[in-house]
Amino acid sequence: MPRFFYGNFDFEHQLASAAYGTATGAASSLTSSLASCWLGLAEDDDQIYLPASVPEEFSAQLQASGFPHVHFASDWPAPDTARSLTFVPWGWSAAMSQLAHSKGFSVRAPDLTAVRTVNARAFSFQLETEWGIALPGSCQVEDLTSLEQTLKALPDSADSAWVLKANFSMSARERMYGRGNQLIEPIRSWAAKRLAQGQPLFLEPWVERISEAGLQLEIPHAGEPTFVGLAMLLNDARGQYRGSRIHVDESTLQEWQPALEVAQRVARAVQQAGYVGALGIDAMQYRTADGEMRFRPLQDLNARYTMGRLALGFQRFLAADEVARWLHFPWKESYGIDFSNWLRCVASQGPAGNRLQATSPDRIDGQCPRLASVLLIAGNQADLQTGAAALTDAQAKLNQTTG
Repeated sequence: MPRFFYGNFDFEHQLASAAYGTATGAASSLTSSLASCWLGLAEDDDQIYLPASVPEEFSAQLQASGFPHVHFASDWPAPDTARSLTFVPWGWSAAMSQLAHSKGFSVRAPDLTAVRTVNARAFSFQLETEWGIALPGSCQVEDLTSLEQTLKALPDSADSAWVLKANFSMSARERMYGRGNQLIEPIRSWAAKRLAQGQPLFLEPWVERISEAGLQLEIPHAGEPTFVGLAMLLNDARGQYRGSRIHVDESTLQEWQPALEVAQRVARAVQQAGYVGALGIDAMQYRTADGEMRFRPLQDLNARYTMGRLALGFQRFLAADEVARWLHFPWKESYGIDFSNWLRCVASQGPAGNRLQATSPDRIDGQCPRLASVLLIAGNQADLQTGAAALTDAQAKLNQTTG
C-alpha cells in the first residue's frame, strides 16, 4: 500500500505538552521546510505532505536522476483516496493518531503510551544507570533545590562544563549549557518552567566529542529487532545535525561494535515496553580529561524516524563501490543564489567524478528554505572527503561575503 509521509518534526514537543500547536507557526514551517527529507524512504506512488508550492523543476530533476516518482501533496487527499494510503509520521503522538484518523488514512500506530515512555530521557537514563554505562557524574533532578545542590558539588571553574537536558529533547534543542557551580538566572528560569510541568531534568558533564554514529533499528511486533544500518553523524559545534556519512566499511562497523551490542539490548528493552516501529540510537565516542577514548553507546534514544534512518535510504541510489554523504546547509535569501545553481557552481571545484543531487527545493511558496540538503556521491572516500570540503568551504565564503 502506498504511504503518505507527514513530517511532525516537532514530535518531542507534542509528547512534552499536548497543548503545543502543530498547525501554524514554527511547527508548520518545519513540516514544509524539511518535508523533502522523506525522499530517502519514499517509493513510487508514495506521497509527501508539503503544504506549499514547490517548483515543478524540482520533481523533474529528481526523476531524471533516478529517484522514484513521488508526489508532493499540498492538500489532504479525499477520504476515498486516504483509505488507500498508509499514514507515516515522523513520530507517533496522540495528535498524529487523531489527525490520521480524522483524515481517513489507514493507520498502523504503535501503543501511544509506550511511545511516550521510551522517548522520554528518563527511560534511556534508567537503562544507562542499570547497565553502568552512563557518563560519570550524570544525574536526574526533580526540583530546583536538588539541581542547585548537585551543581554546588562541582568545581567552581570555567573548565567544569555541563549540559542540562529536558525529558523530551531533540538535536541541540531543549537543553542548556553551563559552567562552574552556579545556577545562573536564564538557566534557572528555563529549568523551573520544565520542572513545573512535572518533567525531570538531566544533568551531564560536557565531554570532548570525537565522533558520533546513528544506529538504526526496526522493532517488530514479534521476533528479534532488526539492525537496519549505521550512519556516521555529522554535527556542528552546537550538536545540530548537518548530515550523515551513509556508507561505512567493515572496519567502521567493527570499531562501533560495543555500541552495536548495547543497541540490540536497548531495542529489546524498547520492544518489551510495548513499542514497535523505527528506532534510532545516537552513540558517541569521546575523550576523557586524561586523554582516554571511551564510548557512550546510549547518548540519545529516538523511537521515531531519524535523519540517519532517512539518510540510509539513499544507499539504494549508489552504484557498486560508491560512497556518499547526505549534507544539510543553513541557507539564506541574502546569499543571492538558489541552492541548485550554487551546487552547479561548486561541482566544478570538486573531483570530476563526483555527483551532486539537491534533495530540497530551491523555493517553498516562493521563499528560500532555511535549510537545504544535497546527496554527494563519489567513487571513493578520498573524493568524497574532497567534495564535502569544497561544499563546506564554498558556503563559508558565502557567509563571509553576504553576512
